[in-house]
Amino acid sequence: MRFHYTTSSGKTHTYHPRVCSFPQKQMKGDEMKTIIYVQDIECDSCTKIIERSLKLLQGINGYLFRKDHVEIDYDPSLLKEETLIDSITKKGYKASNYPLTRLSYKKRFADFFKNKKKYAVERKMLAISLVSFLTIIFLEAAIYVFFFSKQAGFLARNWQWFIYLDISIVTIAAALWHLKAYKGAITSMTGMMLGMTLGMQAGFMVGAVIGATNGMFVGSTVGMLAGIILGVVAGKESGIMGALQGMMSGLMGGTMGAMITVMMLTDNVFVFMPLFMLVNVAILWGMSYMVYEEMVEDKKVKIAPADFTTFFSFVFVAIFILGVVMVYGPKSLLVAVN
Repeated sequence: MRFHYTTSSGKTHTYHPRVCSFPQKQMKGDEMKTIIYVQDIECDSCTKIIERSLKLLQGINGYLFRKDHVEIDYDPSLLKEETLIDSITKKGYKASNYPLTRLSYKKRFADFFKNKKKYAVERKMLAISLVSFLTIIFLEAAIYVFFFSKQAGFLARNWQWFIYLDISIVTIAAALWHLKAYKGAITSMTGMMLGMTLGMQAGFMVGAVIGATNGMFVGSTVGMLAGIILGVVAGKESGIMGALQGMMSGLMGGTMGAMITVMMLTDNVFVFMPLFMLVNVAILWGMSYMVYEEMVEDKKVKIAPADFTTFFSFVFVAIFILGVVMVYGPKSLLVAVN
């Protein structure tokens, strides 16, 4: 028997239900059948992960996987329905004894402003990001006044790129901080998306800024390293697939980010950059949206966000190192003459 269904990403899949039955001799007491709805069954690897979890429980007589739920026969004298749900949620999947639905974007944003306690972590992320950004701007202004104000043309050449660097690092740090604020299981699919998103956008943003100030070689190298490291950090929680996806995305994003700005240095790069940065920031915000929807809502997760000092220290060190590269690092001839 086959099922054809379309996921939220628009892809059509052919699904083969997985069936397993245990020997009848394991049954004790009355047999009961229940349906556990699992929202994120996307592929065969998902069913295998859930199947391994179910096999560890005593009292299950058999189960059948469907496209959005699992039908389970179990012995209620040995096993409770809550235990079944808990075993699946611990693997990073949303599970319930009633059909699960996702909030629309409109309802989600309305819920964000209405239920402040529910989104306390997200509100804290926005607050520390804004404070960090403004503090960094103030410190950079002070450094310019005391050390670089007498250098002719320094401000005109660099101020916009430092602003873009600040936006990039604060946004990347916020996305990483938000991801690490929640401790819980992550599915392979989610982990791959997290690794890909943070690796790609970190590479794009850092590579683009350093490429514009130092050239293709330095920009590609720095952007690639930043993207690879952050991609691995974001994706590794789901295993090797997420880490590899992060590495590949960082490799691509870093080199492409530098290439974009270097090629556009003589073709309205300053007109292009606001839109470029806006889209990258929106994608990283979308990543945080995904983290909440896929990892947090309807799941039991431990909340342990880093404090402001830790967040700001990461931001300050990253901007300081990259700022030194921008000012004192080697520059290509193309960048030097523009």
